[in-house]
Amino acid sequence: MKSLYKKLALSQIKRNKNIFIPFIGTIIFLMILNSICLSISMDNTISGQSGMETMKIFMQMGVFILSIFSIIMLSSVYSFIQKRKLKESGIYLVLGLEKKHLKLILFWEMIYIMIFSIIPGLILSIILYKISLAVFVKVVSLEINIFANGIFNNILPSLCIALIFIIILILVLIIQILKLSSYTPIRLINESKAGDKKGKFRPLIALIGIIAIASGYFISITTKNPMGAFKNFFVAVLLVIIGTYCAFSVIVSIILEFAKNKKSYYKKENFFAISGLLYRVRRNSKSLSNITILSTAFIIVLTSGLSLYFGIGDAVNRMFPSNLNIKTDNFISSEQELDKYRKNIEEIAKSNKSKSKMATTATWSVPIFIENNKIRKISKEEINSMLFENKFMVLNIIYTKDTNLKFNEADLIYIKDGTVENFIDNLGFKSTGINKEDNDIPMENVLTIFKNSKIIVKDYKIADEIANKYAPINGNWKVDKPVVETMINENNESLENNLRVNIENLKINPKQKIEIINREKTKVEFLRTYGIIFFVGTILGIAFLSSMALAIYYKELTEAYEDAPRFNIMKKLGLTDEEAKKTIKKQMRTLLILPIIFASAHTAFAFPILKKFLVLMGLMNVKLFILVMVGVIALYIIIYLIILKISSRAYTKIVLYN
Repeated sequence: MKSLYKKLALSQIKRNKNIFIPFIGTIIFLMILNSICLSISMDNTISGQSGMETMKIFMQMGVFILSIFSIIMLSSVYSFIQKRKLKESGIYLVLGLEKKHLKLILFWEMIYIMIFSIIPGLILSIILYKISLAVFVKVVSLEINIFANGIFNNILPSLCIALIFIIILILVLIIQILKLSSYTPIRLINESKAGDKKGKFRPLIALIGIIAIASGYFISITTKNPMGAFKNFFVAVLLVIIGTYCAFSVIVSIILEFAKNKKSYYKKENFFAISGLLYRVRRNSKSLSNITILSTAFIIVLTSGLSLYFGIGDAVNRMFPSNLNIKTDNFISSEQELDKYRKNIEEIAKSNKSKSKMATTATWSVPIFIENNKIRKISKEEINSMLFENKFMVLNIIYTKDTNLKFNEADLIYIKDGTVENFIDNLGFKSTGINKEDNDIPMENVLTIFKNSKIIVKDYKIADEIANKYAPINGNWKVDKPVVETMINENNESLENNLRVNIENLKINPKQKIEIINREKTKVEFLRTYGIIFFVGTILGIAFLSSMALAIYYKELTEAYEDAPRFNIMKKLGLTDEEAKKTIKKQMRTLLILPIIFASAHTAFAFPILKKFLVLMGLMNVKLFILVMVGVIALYIIIYLIILKISSRAYTKIVLYN
C-alpha cells in the first residue's frame, strides 16, 4: 500500500511538472543564496580581516531574513500548487480514499520534492561558493587568497542550510495538511474553481486601504528627524502593506466595475478584457498585492544598497573635509589651552615642511528644542523622548581663528539652511548670514543622526556662553568642552607618521585622547562596511525579484487553467483566436500597469523617509540617490516585462491550445 502512495505522489509531480519544476528550482535558488551568506560569515579565510566582525552580523541577519522569507514564499507557492490539484484530490476521496491517505500522498510528494531540491541545492551551494566569495572579496576590496583553506571549505554551512530548508519544507507540509483536514470531497472539487467572494464590507475595507496607504505616505513625508525616520520607517511600511492588500482586494475592483458601466465596455474589444480582468482581480487580489510588495521591496533594497556603495567617496569627503584630520574630544577647556594645542600641531607640521593651510576648529554640539521659531533648553527628563521629535535639533557652535570671514558688527555668522534663520535672534547676539559656498572653514557636512545647524562665533567666550546656557543636565550629553578638529588638506605620509610618533607631544593633558584620521584609509574601511551592506542587499533583492517572477508565473498558470473553459465557451460564441489574443494582451497590459503603478507610487512616497534613514548611514548625495532609484525602477520594469512576456506565452498556450 505504501508503494501505491509513493507512485501516486511521483505521478502527480510528473503530470504537473510545469508547476513543480519552478517550485523545486526556487528552493534550490533560495538554498544557494542562504548558503552564500552563511558560508561567508563562517569562512576563516576572511574572518581576521578588518571590518569582518560587522560582516558576520550582516550575513547572519541576511540568513535569518531569507529563512523567514523562504517560509512565507514557499508556503504560498505550495498552496498555489495544491489548489491546482484540489479537484484531483477530491476525486480520490470520491473513489474511496480517505483523508489520511491524501496526507500520505502529500508526505511522499514532499519527500520527492526534498530529494529533487535539497540534494542538488547542497551540491550547487558547495560548487558555486568560491565564485560568490570572489565577488564578495572584490566588492569589499579584500586582498586574500580565497583558496587558502581549500576549494570546498563551505561544506558545514551548506549542510546547515540544507537542514534549515528541510525544516522549512516540513513546516510547509504541516500547513498544507492542516488545510486539507477542513475539506470535504465536494468542497475539494469546487475549491479549485472558487474565486474570491465579494465581501460584505467592501466600502469599509476600501476606506481602511485608503487611510492606511495615506497614513504611510504622510509619515514618510512629514518625518524630518533622521533619528525619527529609523522608528517611523517600519510603521510606514506596515501601513502601506496593509493598504496595498485592501486596495487590490477592493479599490481596483471598484474602478473596474465603474469601467463596466461605461458605453465603451460593450465594445467587442473591451467587453472580454474588462469582464475577464474584473474576474481576475477579484480572484487574485492577494497575488497582485504580493507582486506589488515584492516589487517595492526589490526597488527599495537594491536602491539603498547601490546608493550607499557608490556614495562612499562622497560620504567620506563630507565627514572628513581634509586629507588629514586630527581630532580630540572633551579635553580643551579654555581658549589658552586651544591655542597651545593648535601650536603643538603647527610645530610638527612645519618640521615636515607642510605647505597646506591648517584649520583648527572647536565645536560645541548643543541639543535644543525649537517650537514656534523659539528655542529652549531640554530638561534631563526630556532628553531621551525628544530624540525622535521633528522639533529636536543639534546646534553646532564653531569657533576658529583660521578663517577670513568678516564678522563686522556681528557676534556670530550662521550658515543659511532655511532653519537656523528662524531662531537665530533668540540666542541674544548680533548675527549675520552667509551661503554655504561663501564659507572658508572646512567642516563636516553630514546629518549623521540628528537634524543640525551650524553657527560660527567671533570668540571663544560667546561659544562657551551659548553652550552652557542651553546645555541639558544629562551626563550622556556633555557640551562643557568642545570637540577640536585640526584639518590639513595634504596627502603627506611623512607628516602623518610624524604626528603619530609625536602624539604625546601634542597633548596638553596626559589623559587626552587624540585620533589621527587619514581620509583615504577611512574610505577603505567604509568600502568594507558599505560593500557588505551592498552585497547582502543585492542577495535580498535577487530573492525578492525571483519570488516576484515566481508569483507572476504561478498566477498566470493558475488563471490559465481556470480561464480555459471560459475562452472555449467564448470561442463557440464566435470569438476568434486573433480576438482572443487581443483580449489576453489587453488584460496583460492592464495587469502589468497595476503593480508598476502601486510599486512606483510606494517607492516615490518612501523617498523622503528613506533619504532620512540613509542619512544615518552617512549618505547625503540626494542626486545620486535619485539617479540610482530611477535606474533601478527602469531595470525593474524591463525585468517585469520579460517575466510577463514569458508567463503570458504560457497562459496563451494553455487557454487557446490546451
